[in-house]
Amino acid sequence: MRRSTYIFVILVLWASVVSRAQTKGIVTFGSLKNLEYINDFYNGGTGSLGSGPGPNFGLQFTTNAQAIVSASKGGSGNFIHNPGGYPVMFFQTGRNVTITSTNGIQTGLYFYYSAIQPGVATMYAGPNGTGNILASITLTPNNTGCLTYKLCVWSPVGVPLTATAGSISFAGVPNYLAIGTMHLGFAVPTSMVLLSSQNPSVQGEPVTFTATVAAAGTAAVGNVTFKAANKLVAVVPVVNGTASVTLSSLKVGSTQVSAKFQGAGFAAVVKSVFQVVN
Repeated sequence: MRRSTYIFVILVLWASVVSRAQTKGIVTFGSLKNLEYINDFYNGGTGSLGSGPGPNFGLQFTTNAQAIVSASKGGSGNFIHNPGGYPVMFFQTGRNVTITSTNGIQTGLYFYYSAIQPGVATMYAGPNGTGNILASITLTPNNTGCLTYKLCVWSPVGVPLTATAGSISFAGVPNYLAIGTMHLGFAVPTSMVLLSSQNPSVQGEPVTFTATVAAAGTAAVGNVTFKAANKLVAVVPVVNGTASVTLSSLKVGSTQVSAKFQGAGFAAVVKSVFQVVN
């Protein structure tokens, strides 16, 4: 084997290892049966009732973690409107479910929950709920207006990560907290609206451009880079969901003003407007 070929093979193998160096996938709890213990389903194995093998995300669930199917779909779950119509995770015993990621979770994660009693989601640096706490989110009771089913509202929770998470714990009152689809290793989705204070405007008139940024289940943290005619104007931190810049030197005619939001653990997003100056 020539040296160049050997180096190429090494690089390909290294890239393959790096690509598997973290957990990245969507946990829907689909294909699991009603009241089935999840066990090794997301570790390339099977659930307690033989479902699987599931996708090998390197996830280890505590033994009390169960999947449950909504009664509206033939199961015994007292819930509806669950994300995607998939089964959800809950626990009947203990005070929490802990999920350990053998490869670690980077960048961010987001999930959906429904609760009748308060709960807490905690991200730890180590396995099995050990090590530094990277984030702790209160899961506030969120069900109102439910009729036939006790759980009918599912709220998103986004968690940007600046360090690798080794485990996640969902704590609460047994049978009163349910966890829906989980997106692990993904940037938290963001959206942005860019508005001009006055369009068209008159030459020399100050015009304020405001970017309003929202993230899935959390407050957006980061900066907005403003450009006019593709030239940098300002980099402004997002405060209370907005960032703005005022310009008074735009030329007569139409100028594209753009805003790009970036933040650690958040998906980047770009918006633009064409400002007309008379």
